[in-house]
Amino acid sequence: MAQYRLSRNCESSIIDFITTQLTSDGWSGIRITKAFAEVYEGKLPCICILSPDRLIVRREIGSNSLTNEISIEIRIFATNDGLRLDLSDYLVEKILPGLIYYEYIITNGIVSAKVSKGRISIVGIPESRKEFINAEGLADQDKFRHIITLNCRVALK
Repeated sequence: MAQYRLSRNCESSIIDFITTQLTSDGWSGIRITKAFAEVYEGKLPCICILSPDRLIVRREIGSNSLTNEISIEIRIFATNDGLRLDLSDYLVEKILPGLIYYEYIITNGIVSAKVSKGRISIVGIPESRKEFINAEGLADQDKFRHIITLNCRVALK
């Protein structure tokens, strides 16, 4: 039995949260992935969640305990600018209050359980913008691409 660590738990917690919210709010036909390459293998619209980096900072001098701060990127791959704007505003509105942080248990390479272990707080959103201004020559998936960057802090129970 294995267990995800902080970065993968955050990615998976956010994916679960967005999936649930989209469904309960009546959105349909939106794929969610954490593998960037999978975006290009299926239909649009698609939302890609990834943790590109994590600051490794000690909680205090002399401690080997780290802060639980992490950056998460949400990329929206839409079919038009209207959908891109609607989805980006919707996601920011839903995620800004924060969400439950789960630890995922892996058995034989598959998630077998998830346990609520705290909360992901959104400390800031330094970026929410159309990723490419000039869409000329871009792949269809990239013409209406939006990036939302979240600075998060995980508060464990």
